[in-house]
Amino acid sequence: MEYYCVMVLTGEERAFKSRATEALKALDSSAEFWFFERRLYTERRGWFLGALFPGYLFFQVRALTPDFFAALREVKGFCRILRDNQEPVRIEGGALDELKFLIHSGEILDVSKIKFLPGQAIKAVSGPLAGYEGRIVRVNKKKRRVTVRSLLADGGMTFDLKYDEVETSD
Repeated sequence: MEYYCVMVLTGEERAFKSRATEALKALDSSAEFWFFERRLYTERRGWFLGALFPGYLFFQVRALTPDFFAALREVKGFCRILRDNQEPVRIEGGALDELKFLIHSGEILDVSKIKFLPGQAIKAVSGPLAGYEGRIVRVNKKKRRVTVRSLLADGGMTFDLKYDEVETSD
């Protein structure tokens, strides 16, 4: 199987996933799409689901054929495949390990307990991300969130975790 990332219109991720799955199942029955969300909390909204990587979906396909790619580009909401439409880049190595970890955890990531020290590696010790390791790039004390850099893109996509989800190590 080959794994890729596709950029879609932000806010249209679920709808794109549904449309793409339906439109492409005849070309490759093994094709599967994932859109990851995590539970967030704010005083104003309470608990809600937020995109882990807004505007991005990941997919697997036996092989990215010209026919499959042409059909994917026709799905409403498609922006581009990463790196670009002329040179799609397969997700491999550590990024693929991270993607498979997220796939195994499910598309909706609930609260995890995480031990961390700013500027050092973090590791989830319980919850759906148990065993996940990443890098903290920023701590926002006002919003009580940490920003973690992902391996899923060359530039390093990031995502936030609430402090309430984080346990500092001694």
